Amino acid sequence: MTQPLHWTHGLHHDGSTLYVSNPLPKLGEIVTIRLRAPINAPIRGVFLRTAPDGENHMEKMEIVEQDARWAIYAAPLPARMHHNTYRFKLLTDEGAYYLTGLGASRSDSPDHYDFKLLADYAAPDWLATAVFYQIFPDRFHNGDPSNDVPEGLWARDGVGTQRRPWGAPLLHWKEARNRDFYGGDLNGIAQKLDYLRDLGVTGIYLTPIFVAESNHRYDIKDFDNVDPYLGGNEALAELRTALDTAGMRLMLDVTLNHCGWHHQWFTEAQKDPNAPTAQYFTFYDHPHSYESWLGVRSLVKLNYRSQRLRDVVYREPDSVLRRWLKEPYRIDSWRLDVANMQGRQGSIQLGHKMGRELRRAVKEDNPQTYIIGEHFYDASPHLQGSELDATMNYQGFTIALWRWLSGADQGSTWHDPAPHADPVLYPSEALAEQWTKYRASVPWVIACQQFNLLDSHDTARILNQCKGDKALVKLGVVLLMTYPGVPCVYYGDEIGMEGGHDPLNRKTMIWDEAEWDKDLRAHFQKLIALHKSASALVEGGFQQLYAADGLIVYQRQSAEQRLIVVGYRGPERLTEANVPVWHSGVENGALLTDVLSGATFTVENGTLRLHNLARGAALVLEDK
Repeated sequence: MTQPLHWTHGLHHDGSTLYVSNPLPKLGEIVTIRLRAPINAPIRGVFLRTAPDGENHMEKMEIVEQDARWAIYAAPLPARMHHNTYRFKLLTDEGAYYLTGLGASRSDSPDHYDFKLLADYAAPDWLATAVFYQIFPDRFHNGDPSNDVPEGLWARDGVGTQRRPWGAPLLHWKEARNRDFYGGDLNGIAQKLDYLRDLGVTGIYLTPIFVAESNHRYDIKDFDNVDPYLGGNEALAELRTALDTAGMRLMLDVTLNHCGWHHQWFTEAQKDPNAPTAQYFTFYDHPHSYESWLGVRSLVKLNYRSQRLRDVVYREPDSVLRRWLKEPYRIDSWRLDVANMQGRQGSIQLGHKMGRELRRAVKEDNPQTYIIGEHFYDASPHLQGSELDATMNYQGFTIALWRWLSGADQGSTWHDPAPHADPVLYPSEALAEQWTKYRASVPWVIACQQFNLLDSHDTARILNQCKGDKALVKLGVVLLMTYPGVPCVYYGDEIGMEGGHDPLNRKTMIWDEAEWDKDLRAHFQKLIALHKSASALVEGGFQQLYAADGLIVYQRQSAEQRLIVVGYRGPERLTEANVPVWHSGVENGALLTDVLSGATFTVENGTLRLHNLARGAALVLEDK
């Protein structure tokens, strides 16, 4: 039997316009902060605690609205700093409570989990309805066979380039050394934009397309030119024009942490220790002992102690990052590979300095550019408004979801399970706790920009993570499209493509519709359309309502709409559960309609009665 919730569960605040009068204020603007509390709570007084210039300030909050169930408290918050933290202190008959992004607690806590309000923050305003689609260019569609990589064009360690037929089995790294090419190119992507529009995505994210000597192209040898075997610079300009016509955005991927060992910068530095580019690298014993990414000699680490390197990478008007923002390419977004490591090398720790400089340079050309970083760990120090707009939200969304759905954690998703891998299913309580911690560690506007995904070219596909259970995949899609952030679909997931760790997760896209899971694709379409059209998802806040017994329940609410999302992992069929939802603000007697199935549910005595839910069931309940 579900235990009654303490009254403090009815306290709620988030960064949406329901509770913050302007989530994107100008510096110096006075913003009204609101808090919802149960009317019958034993509250004697409420204070908004801020820390202007590091000094504690308590502002008494007043009730500005109330009814038979709820009181709304409000107080002004002057946005005096670019980064403003705040929490609530409630004096009650039970003693003082503190409300932060982690929830209500009798104990005070560090500012790290306070609510956060950014001032003068350049947020890309097109992200609210954005849905990205990740493409591994060599494996999506061959639009121009004339530019395919020839057999044996170059070789290393006795392994040369191999030209593979579309759909042929992938080769293990030992057989091909990432030199097996299937002919996918930018023309092929342009030819399939109608397919992507029909799916509903609004932008494409391409893994690296610059000149390189591998199929993944993370060993870039020329940042200034698109690989001719993808169509070259002209093909990118043509793709940009086609994307404009389709109303879609473009994200490119770049390796600022390292370059390929064939890059002219590095070959010149190897030939001459006094070459201008020698300062871009760290040589221990010139020319063959040098710092590389995780010891991979073909990926040579860049050393950002060099002011000249910073100039050519992002500071100069025609630098690597800025030139692709201009005509005729006009990209909308940069994804920074291994952003957790860039600018960092032992005693050299320039990651934050580099991040701030990079942001200023890119935003100077286009404040609407979306800057995201690859980061599998805690990226919150880089997500406070002065560096990245977002990261690939592995820890804040994806990995916790894998663990909850199927017991696959980060240690179990690589080539061989690591000794630290945890195969035990994550409890629902742990899923909600991890999501909450990572969401609370960043400003709300950034939480709403986080790049959420179910899988990528670096992980096993979601179908494999779920051990082939498509019901769990569908549940994952519902959570992806209803959780705060910018969702991304990895190519082929929508038609049921499977694939384990690299390279099996990089198979060629299936274009024979007879081999598609059309029901799954329709599910993706429906949820993508919902993500883009539902006011509660576009601009609404977030409230965690329940997490236990294989269930995860949360609310998304805007001024126009309330949605309660229910996900059931299993493992068995759920015969019955009474889920408390009174603390969401929903009225007793409210009739909730599942926008996915049309089924209706009634709220009685503050609870939502669920019954006969199959493993992988998902509900998106609208309060009409």
